[in-house]
Amino acid sequence: MNAPSPVYDLSRWWCDTWQKVQQDAQPPVYRYYRLCLRQDLWGQWELIRCWGRIGQKASREVREIIASPEAAEAIRVQVQKTRRQHRYLPVAAPWADLDLAD
Repeated sequence: MNAPSPVYDLSRWWCDTWQKVQQDAQPPVYRYYRLCLRQDLWGQWELIRCWGRIGQKASREVREIIASPEAAEAIRVQVQKTRRQHRYLPVAAPWADLDLAD
């Protein structure tokens, strides 16, 4: 029996990136936080959070299967608020610069 092929909706994929500089550290520490929404091989929606120091491998990555892009939007709003509180600044990151094909 053949399973139906997954349906991908690339127009609903997104990725937000924030950066911050900790000037009080010697030398200054540059950090990032990235939140991405995409679909996995089976068409399920996946929310990926990764963060760490700029210039090094990702120090942490968490993947979570979510019900829909709308559910991810609520999480996105909360993460944006938290990043602002922690003095991160949004960074425009074109899709071409992101390594989303793990």
